[in-house]
Amino acid sequence: MIPMCRIMSLINFLNITIMKKFIYAFVLVLATVFTMSATEIAVNFNSMSMQDARKKASEEGKLIFVDFHAKWCTPCKWMEQTTFKDEGVINTLNADFVAVKVDIDDAQGYEIKKSYEVKYLPTILIFNSQGQLVERVEETLSPRMLQVILDRHNEEINKQIIKHDLNVSPTNTDFKTLVVKPVKEDDLLLPRSEYQKYFQESNKQMSYKVQVGVFSTYEAAQTNVAKMQETFLEPITVVSEIRNGETLFKVRMGQFDSYDEADSFRIILRDQYQIQSIVQ
Repeated sequence: MIPMCRIMSLINFLNITIMKKFIYAFVLVLATVFTMSATEIAVNFNSMSMQDARKKASEEGKLIFVDFHAKWCTPCKWMEQTTFKDEGVINTLNADFVAVKVDIDDAQGYEIKKSYEVKYLPTILIFNSQGQLVERVEETLSPRMLQVILDRHNEEINKQIIKHDLNVSPTNTDFKTLVVKPVKEDDLLLPRSEYQKYFQESNKQMSYKVQVGVFSTYEAAQTNVAKMQETFLEPITVVSEIRNGETLFKVRMGQFDSYDEADSFRIILRDQYQIQSIVQ
């Protein structure tokens, strides 16, 4: 007959063994759950080209968020571990943005860096669904700071769905054969005299710019901007406009307090640099 003490010892041993196995299984389940959560809750960064990002954004009615980084960039790593781990930031970027991460040390990333003249890290660019740059940030951002910026641009006007014809894609553009549309009188919504009259009478117009080119792609406009910056110190901006279902990108220079000042600059561009332009 087995002594009662041995029976109790055996029972305790079995209980402890079963409990250990239960605890071990429970820990494995928890670890799996937390791992899945960590994997699922993350920014859906893409490594696609800018052309593909613009196509995707235009088709889905989203903005474009571009994060320039490098493996050696300490502030970039800090944002990876904090800002891009924030649940609010993650949800906003995944729901309303096509998020693109650009490593400036790889071949494609280096070309994109050059195209947008990125000189500091981290740099963040935000485009609307039409491919127009609406924000450029060259600093380290906390989750709260980034959320404020995202919310500022996360409006329906910046998220318009653009339908492309069959077999036509904005990615088919060859940088060497970009279609450039020179400025003509037809590009004015009103005759020049009517424009001047409107500018002089309008109380809403705070400043005037000189439009130096109209382009069919954002890349072509940016190429023109880079060229103009080699000669001129005036601020240069790119704005987009949809006309007859086609998006045009307009390059504008300067910021003048009066129409006459802007028109004088237009004349200088024409006479000294052979650049045709209009006042906007």
